[in-house]
Amino acid sequence: MGDRDISVYLRPLLRTTWKAYALLAVALAGACWYFYGAFIYQFFHGHRVTGQGTHGAMWGTIVANIVQLIGVSHVGIAISATVRILQLKRYQQLARIAEFVTLVSLTAAVCNIAGDVGRPDRFLYNVVMHGNFTAPFVWSATVITNYLVGSCVYLYLAMRRDIYLCSRVLTRRRWLYRALALGYSDTPEERENLERTVWWCAVIILPIMVSVHSVYGWVFGLQPGRPGWFNPFQAPYFVLGAIVTGFSGVVAVVAIIRRIYRWEQFFPNRLFKGLGVFLGFVTLLYLYFLFSEVLTGLYASPEAERGVFHDLLFGRFSWIAWTATVGGMIVPFWVLFVQGANPKIQSMKIVVVGAVPIFFAMWGWRYLITVPSFFHPHIPYKLAEYSPTLFDWSLVLATYCFAIFFYTALVKLLPILELPEHFVPARPVRPPRIRLATMRGLGFFKRATISFTLASGIGLIAYGIHSRFDVLTPAPAIWISGIVCLWTIPLQVCLIPGFPSRRHMLAHRARQEPALLRPPRPLVTAVGLAERSSSPAIESWVDRHQRAHRGIRRRARMRVWA
Repeated sequence: MGDRDISVYLRPLLRTTWKAYALLAVALAGACWYFYGAFIYQFFHGHRVTGQGTHGAMWGTIVANIVQLIGVSHVGIAISATVRILQLKRYQQLARIAEFVTLVSLTAAVCNIAGDVGRPDRFLYNVVMHGNFTAPFVWSATVITNYLVGSCVYLYLAMRRDIYLCSRVLTRRRWLYRALALGYSDTPEERENLERTVWWCAVIILPIMVSVHSVYGWVFGLQPGRPGWFNPFQAPYFVLGAIVTGFSGVVAVVAIIRRIYRWEQFFPNRLFKGLGVFLGFVTLLYLYFLFSEVLTGLYASPEAERGVFHDLLFGRFSWIAWTATVGGMIVPFWVLFVQGANPKIQSMKIVVVGAVPIFFAMWGWRYLITVPSFFHPHIPYKLAEYSPTLFDWSLVLATYCFAIFFYTALVKLLPILELPEHFVPARPVRPPRIRLATMRGLGFFKRATISFTLASGIGLIAYGIHSRFDVLTPAPAIWISGIVCLWTIPLQVCLIPGFPSRRHMLAHRARQEPALLRPPRPLVTAVGLAERSSSPAIESWVDRHQRAHRGIRRRARMRVWA
């Protein structure tokens, strides 16, 4: 592959314009404002600066933004894992972009959670150290930690080979790529081991992805004291909403990257049409769930429930509900449907025009799920009006500035496209320079380390669950540590060298001693002649020389692997 092709794949790493630096500067300023406002200013002035209070809405725009960002994080890993498991070659280059979206949005969501609680130190002490096993917030902390650590491990392993190839072809930051590759050398055995491990990580992380938003659905759905929340279908409702939100966000990100780096050959209009068809389908399904929920809430529900849904459709929140539903879902669905039903129409712009309103509409419905229930309590008390303040909106905007800064930094430091296998000429495979006994020792050490880690992780989880009612034991921290311990197993499988398999040993031998380990041409000719002839003399000659060649191979193995 020539230099021109190399520059196409690694275009973000080779050149950075002043516009990129300006974007990074503005986004960094917004991120700094978020950390100052959420952790310093709010610490001294309290939640009153956001308009929230005890007698009004205790959750507001930040909680709605948390649910939105976690929903965006779902689809990134879902796309990548599905592409890898089902081997969807058409969407292969979409996987890395989606993985970055997952990492960035999940990190931004965690920052929002830390800022919304006001005192992150108290949150860590009360929830992580001494949380109640039956509390949905403890479940939330557990699954988010599991998902974040698993996503980082999966992203690193999926990107490890590309990082190594960058260290081979790029002179800038070569030290960084060599350090991140952690000894990877792209031998056939390492590549096979890496691909197998990443495939199993993709299989494992898909149900974890579903569990995260299911738990957030239960955070709302298991609250009988709040009308509009208590619903057995909140978990699948939230998972479906996460799919809609995430796909609309990924479509917008891919369109921006394609436009900036001129990657039309990697992201053609046909790919966007496929994404638009799926986005339209899940949007229609979400509208069905939404209609069922509103019909149930208005028809024969308790008085407080009817009050919530009356506010949504005809009261103080009606303008948000109707704008988000009609302008943000129904109209974009028909835009996507027209393109999907017409085989002659394949346009990226049409898909983006349909996806962006859906993303903002889903944010509006996150707000409507969170806030209206606080104005219709079962126990009557004096209510205070809630209206998000300018400070509250600035924190939401600053969150996305942080996400833009983080994503741009990843794009400028790491390869965002998966490099093909023939990107760099394969380096000659050399036999290991260590002795066979040392290789056996490393293999035993690897198996022992993985077994110990597996037993330790399961033991920590079991001990944490067993001691969940002991007030002196930090049970949530113990079982979360066990989960993190288990996620180090894929890293150990790929990073610790082990004893090579028999097939790779034979491959090494064949490359090291081709004249001794491969049958000589006269012997191959004689074997073919013996198969076509029934002469006892020829068969005897072939048997004698085959036995001699097997002896030569045994002696060659002694020289190569001793």
